[in-house]
Amino acid sequence: MPPKRARATKKKRKTTKTKRRTTKKRTTTKKRTTTRKRKTTKTKRSKSTASAASRKRKAGDAGPSSCIKLPRVELVFAETVTPRPVIPASPGSKVPSVVRQRYLNLFIDEFLKTTDTEKEAFEQGLKEENNIYERASNKQIYLSLSINNLKRLRTARADPSNKAVPSSPPPKNAVSHSAVLGGKAAAQNAFTLHRSAGRPVQGVYQGKELFDKLQPYLLTREQLWDNGYPRSAVIPGQAEVKEDGSKKPATADSNQKICCRCGKTFLRRPGGEYITKETCSFHWGKLWRKKVGGMVDHRFSCCSGDSEAIGCCLSKLHVTEDKTSDLSGFMKTYSKSPPRDGYSGLYALDCEMCYTVKGMELTRVTVVDDQLKQVYDSLVKPDNAVVDYNTRFSGITEDDLKSVDTKLHNVQAVLLNMFSSETILIGHSLESDMLALKLIHESVIDTAVVFPHKLGPPLKRALRTLMAEFVKKIIQSDVGGHDSMEDAKSCMELMIWKVKEDAKTKK
Repeated sequence: MPPKRARATKKKRKTTKTKRRTTKKRTTTKKRTTTRKRKTTKTKRSKSTASAASRKRKAGDAGPSSCIKLPRVELVFAETVTPRPVIPASPGSKVPSVVRQRYLNLFIDEFLKTTDTEKEAFEQGLKEENNIYERASNKQIYLSLSINNLKRLRTARADPSNKAVPSSPPPKNAVSHSAVLGGKAAAQNAFTLHRSAGRPVQGVYQGKELFDKLQPYLLTREQLWDNGYPRSAVIPGQAEVKEDGSKKPATADSNQKICCRCGKTFLRRPGGEYITKETCSFHWGKLWRKKVGGMVDHRFSCCSGDSEAIGCCLSKLHVTEDKTSDLSGFMKTYSKSPPRDGYSGLYALDCEMCYTVKGMELTRVTVVDDQLKQVYDSLVKPDNAVVDYNTRFSGITEDDLKSVDTKLHNVQAVLLNMFSSETILIGHSLESDMLALKLIHESVIDTAVVFPHKLGPPLKRALRTLMAEFVKKIIQSDVGGHDSMEDAKSCMELMIWKVKEDAKTKK
């Protein structure tokens, strides 16, 4: 290669290398510059953010719209939840345990709203439910009492002036009468019972209108005879009663009797002197068919014992329900001059009786009018020695009759003056009351006949069942015994309801 060309090529190579170095330096410089700019931008942004936050904190310290700094909260662990009480399963119980548990939970829910602790609410709920269970004799009464008590608790909670205090159980020796009954005035004049006061009159029927509406329900002479009502005999002062073959003694021995409580045979002279003196063990409740463990079993309503269980009550002597052994001394209502409007009167009547050495005798009589007002109410002293006052059902105790001087003939005189033969008397199984009063009357309405048992006579429906089913009221729930005032008013209310319902059907 010529020297000139070699020199030119060499020079060209040097120039190219120099350009490459210069380009590389420029690129490196640009990269460094760009990196510096980015770092500078980030620094400025961080400074501006910090200054903005500082300005906000300063502004927050000065104004009400600042962010609230929450205090540190200490964690509190919840207390252990106490399980609710459980009603144990009891086969053959008068109320299923499932039903009792449901209402126990409802009572606890109500008491939780008014008590301070769960324990207190549980105790009050258990006490309330147990009181109702002891008062109720069957499931229907238990449900009604539970519903009424729940309403009472809710009403008391809604009204600050009333306190939701659980109902306390009545004492074992409680009776349904007023605590003090003394002197002749208590025996001869009427006295008022607290739980019978203030009951409203049902419907608008009363007086002459109700008297006319009730005429179709009067018992015929055949019905009076078939249902055991006393009828006039040939001899004045004597009465005739249809004989009940099922209660006729199997032997001709006049001294041999059958106890109406335990079914045992014992000896007692016609004059009332006991030959057999032994304690009577009996069940005061009825023997009902119940399902126990999927099988049908017979249980007593008083103690849930089976048909072979020993009696849950004791009495010092055996007793009888003999009401027809002495058919003398009967009085008959007589016809009086009718009033101008033809209204001869309308009353409901109920009696309470006790066991004496000669059977059952009258201890109290109550009469109410068509407006459910008390007309006559008197305690009566039996003619014979009392064996058992039958307090569980009559509500009468020995103390009630200590100062009573009123006898049966005094009551008869008052009733004969009050009633005429056209006066309508209403009652439930009124033949027992007529026999106890030794009264013969024609115009009678018997609620046991108006509302017959589905299986027919001689079975009869209880007044308590009729009131619960038709009038939607619970009666005879007092462990101290029945109240003749309450029963008389219930019979009148039941017939008023019947008249109203039949009037709707006719329309």
